[in-house]
Amino acid sequence: MVTGHYPKTVKETCSFLVQYQNTLLVNGGTDLMVMKKTAEHMVFLNQIQALKAVTKKDGVLSIGACATYFELLENEEVPEILKQVIRQIASPAIRDAGTMAGNVCNASPAGDTLPLLYALSAQVVLASLEQGKLMIKKMPIAQFILGIRQIKLAAHEIVIGIEISEDAWQDMNVHMYEKVGARKSEAISKLSLIGLGKVKKGILCDVRIAFGAVDITVVRRGELEAKWIGKKVTDIKAHQEEFINDYAAYIRPIDDQRSTASYRKRVCLNLLQEFINQLTLKACDEVLDLVDVSV
Repeated sequence: MVTGHYPKTVKETCSFLVQYQNTLLVNGGTDLMVMKKTAEHMVFLNQIQALKAVTKKDGVLSIGACATYFELLENEEVPEILKQVIRQIASPAIRDAGTMAGNVCNASPAGDTLPLLYALSAQVVLASLEQGKLMIKKMPIAQFILGIRQIKLAAHEIVIGIEISEDAWQDMNVHMYEKVGARKSEAISKLSLIGLGKVKKGILCDVRIAFGAVDITVVRRGELEAKWIGKKVTDIKAHQEEFINDYAAYIRPIDDQRSTASYRKRVCLNLLQEFINQLTLKACDEVLDLVDVSV
């Protein structure tokens, strides 16, 4: 027998998790319906208004766990780079029900929002009830997602939101997002890449690169990004083969019904080269801006 619960607050939800063992949290349910998952106690979150909020305070964008993709597209606080990713997620009907927190908790290597969230160093916000008191903690997304459909979430915890620092995207003047699939949207990614860069006076001051669907989790390598930062973009371009080969060792896709491992790896490296080209174009544009072309 399945019993449904409809809490109105996060604290009430956490109390259900403490009270019942065989529990399943449901929000949009777009992944759960496909996997036909069920439990003795189904806790539906769609009546918790606090989890639908999307706010920006002190330079931090907070996205409630129940805010749908459609609501994020309509919200002025959400940066365009995030909206660009959301527009390529599934169909309009799914975007009207699905959530970013659901994408994170599903922990599929092909999750469309995950490469960007890794690149932006997003924090997953968790809540739990301890001795009757609501406790909140935050965890980097790279620590929260452990593997394919594996997350670091205790039985008594609930994800209540995602937080992203505005500094992670605000000064980036080179944006590149590519999702490779059978169609632009309404298809699972064969692979994806997000590249963010800050070019100033021909120097790469910041860079964030993440690949999706090419390993058991998103591939982002901070130590490799550090090799790029502080260098002239022209030097990166001149030694692009070295930079690209650095990433090749960490791109370990598989063969499956959607694509082959060799295709995925080759396309990822080609996209990385295209990102370097975009950095180079930005550096060239800066030079042209300094040239006096007046007659």
